[in-house]
Amino acid sequence: MKPQIMVIVRKVYGNPVIYPACDQSRTFAQLAGTKTLTLQSLKKIKALGYEISEKLDPSPLDALKGTP
Repeated sequence: MKPQIMVIVRKVYGNPVIYPACDQSRTFAQLAGTKTLTLQSLKKIKALGYEISEKLDPSPLDALKGTP
């Protein structure tokens, strides 16, 4: 089984931005000196043998569910 990292992709001003979503992915971002991960860094992380999984970003409207 390959080691795995989790990321969240959010749109910021219409552009996809990749945020780390686990301790390992945050460590990779720190090594890169950034708060987000680029496609280039994800390619290198994948080349190191990591599997990259995308965690779904909760919708801001989810907070309204269950509220009368």
